[in-house]
Amino acid sequence: MLRNLFNKRILKFVILIIIMFVLTRIPASAAIPNLDGDTHPNRLKLSECLIDLKNVADWDGEKALEAARNICELRQNHAKQKARFLASQDQLTKIYKDWKRFNQYLPTAITDSWQIVKSCIDFKEGFTSTHNIESLTLPEKIRSECYSLGADFIESHLSMLRKKYKSASGG
Repeated sequence: MLRNLFNKRILKFVILIIIMFVLTRIPASAAIPNLDGDTHPNRLKLSECLIDLKNVADWDGEKALEAARNICELRQNHAKQKARFLASQDQLTKIYKDWKRFNQYLPTAITDSWQIVKSCIDFKEGFTSTHNIESLTLPEKIRSECYSLGADFIESHLSMLRKKYKSASGG
């Protein structure tokens, strides 16, 4: 009985070590948090935007079409800025992954860049109150701005890095 209990504990310990090892080997880019909340950057068709508009406002005709187009445009910009942010993270990873001096900081840098975007969203949403169509448009605007801020932050670092090494190489 003692031996059986001992074997179960050893097995649990080995499993725990394996899980910890696997989790530490997952690249930081694989852990993409969902900061989209109630937004829908993937619902880009005019018909989808119109349906969503009808859920929050009882508008018809040209006014509804114009509002739906605006919602779709905001969603497209949200998706574009998010893609730009993800691409800047990928560039950061590609540049630093082989630098032994810096690659240990990549997971933290990626996590921190997500935190910058999240903090921006939390800050802006904390000071907003929406109703009607704003419940569809304002969150999209906020996410576009915050993803853009995150991308600008990373891209400014990458630009500085490129200038530094371009001038150092004499080019």
